[in-house]
Amino acid sequence: MTVPTPATPAALLASLLAALPIALPTTMTTAGPTPTAGNDLYEAYLFGLVLRAARLEGFSITLADADGPATVLRLRRGPGRLPSGGPPGARFTHAVLACPPRPALELHTGVGVVGQSKVVHEADVLVLPQADADRCRNLNLDPRGYDAELLIEAKYYTEPVGLGTGREFLGLRADVGAKQKVFAATLVGRSVVSLFAGKSVPHDVGVLPRRRGETSLLSLIQRVLRDYRSHR
Repeated sequence: MTVPTPATPAALLASLLAALPIALPTTMTTAGPTPTAGNDLYEAYLFGLVLRAARLEGFSITLADADGPATVLRLRRGPGRLPSGGPPGARFTHAVLACPPRPALELHTGVGVVGQSKVVHEADVLVLPQADADRCRNLNLDPRGYDAELLIEAKYYTEPVGLGTGREFLGLRADVGAKQKVFAATLVGRSVVSLFAGKSVPHDVGVLPRRRGETSLLSLIQRVLRDYRSHR
């Protein structure tokens, strides 16, 4: 059984930093009086996992914010809006994944997406076409779920994720029409595994650095990006 330990936050941050295309200072830390929360580090780690998958699939990667090329890695620490790039001097970072001649994609964390019900849901990790992200910024709109290529629901738990949380993800899947929606968690209960298996829901458990769950999720993300790149 894979359970976060006191050493896990540092491992999450190290995995993220190793995945960056260039070395950048970051606002995240595992030390000091106000360390970054584990759930925020987990979303950042999954951001890095998408970068790894993109690199393996031949995408070029750049880090950007509302002002241009990013000079600091700053990811959202709570639910936010894609068109809100953050205040001057504290812009949020996203990644641009390019694979010409296909249109570029953008990778974000902690942004709202609009479901078919018109309800806005939080996407912990979101990959969508850059053209749609630009449209949202220009019109001050949240992205439409059905425009997204990938949505990852991230659960950083030290106790097994319960059935109620699993059912909530089923509701999100039904409302948000992203092409691929996957549940990634550190630890889940048997009832959740059975629920997802019965509904054929993509999910990976024990997703932590150098664990089997990480390898499985990385392969799934690679497949999503490979399908996008090869689509004509």
